[in-house]
Amino acid sequence: MKIGELAKRAGISRDTIRYYIKNGLLVPEKNDAQYNFSDRELQDLYKIIKMKQQQFNLTEIQNYLSLERLSNLIEPETIDDCLRMMNNKKQELHGQIKKLKDAIKCIDQEVLDLTTRAHGEPQKTGVPISALPLLTCPHCGKQLEISNADLNSRYIFSGFLNCACGYHAKIENGIVKTGNLYTNIYDRPDLRRGLYRNVGQGFSTAVQKCYDYISSELQKRDLNGKVILEANINGYFFLYNHLPLLENGCLCIIIDKFPEMLEMYKGLLELLNLNRDILYISDASMNYPLKPNCVDLHISFFGENEHQLYHHNPYLTDAKQFFKPDVLILGSYLSYSKNSASRKNLICKYPESSSHLYNITYCKEAYNAENYYISYHRVGSLLETASKEYAFECHAKGEPLELYYFKARSASLLTD
Repeated sequence: MKIGELAKRAGISRDTIRYYIKNGLLVPEKNDAQYNFSDRELQDLYKIIKMKQQQFNLTEIQNYLSLERLSNLIEPETIDDCLRMMNNKKQELHGQIKKLKDAIKCIDQEVLDLTTRAHGEPQKTGVPISALPLLTCPHCGKQLEISNADLNSRYIFSGFLNCACGYHAKIENGIVKTGNLYTNIYDRPDLRRGLYRNVGQGFSTAVQKCYDYISSELQKRDLNGKVILEANINGYFFLYNHLPLLENGCLCIIIDKFPEMLEMYKGLLELLNLNRDILYISDASMNYPLKPNCVDLHISFFGENEHQLYHHNPYLTDAKQFFKPDVLILGSYLSYSKNSASRKNLICKYPESSSHLYNITYCKEAYNAENYYISYHRVGSLLETASKEYAFECHAKGEPLELYYFKARSASLLTD
């Protein structure tokens, strides 16, 4: 029979038959360039298919076929060899079954742990009572008074914040909401955390290096009694994954323009039961109801990038009133070259943005202008981004998108 008929009768492809011939599993007659297949090759194919179903590899099948071809399968030694081959495979399969059962058991435990975490009893938190002295009127600077408060010995869950000058805000679900809402069309709350998905290995690796740098800097410092600020978390949110690095005695302030983002992250963090004091403030302006000069450490995890998509000034310029003179700033930054098409695309997509956005040289100049010294180190460079959403869609293929981590302090501290 011809190869086409053999393939049809055995239910396999012609290429597979040719592969078996090449590797000695089939030994048909050949006249000139034409193979002639007999019932023997058909039976060999049936044997190969059967043994593959029994999980034998092609080398093992070839060995078995060689035994058949060189014997009548009645010699005691041949039968012993075949039995040994079958029993070894059976033992191997039992071992694989055990490994698979162990894997399933491990997966079941992971499913249970994740299900328990997802439906666990969260620690209900609110505005830490210890943070009340930091809540001041952005108009006159007086400490805000609280009324109609629902609270316990540690947290305020709801209530009203008022000042005699007429300023007011509210505490709702443990979040300070100033009423300053972002209403333009150029941004929306990333409640699915889409920025973290489909970023590609190169970007993910560089972000991990930034994580590691900031983490190592945090671990060098005594943060007990310190105030730590992170804002613009609708972009990236460092503390979300790294709160366990902080000491119980510090106070974290988390700020974003979207109350929905704060509510989402607050709910998720409460599931972790970390026992940390966190002050959440929802404010789309830069007139935070915070006491000036109260922040010891500012974490800017691509926060400058996010801020300058919607503001003309760097975040440092707008927020420095809240920083202590000896504040430490740790962060990461995304940068294109000054004249890149990618920056022009960003400015076009985000019409509220600064013309100095997404460039490390501009960032350094802005920090120097505020009398801060900034040191930075490049950790990665991408010519193409995997994600085509958000600001990533502005990346012109082939232009380097560089990732940096940085540290900044007041320049006066370096000269004292």
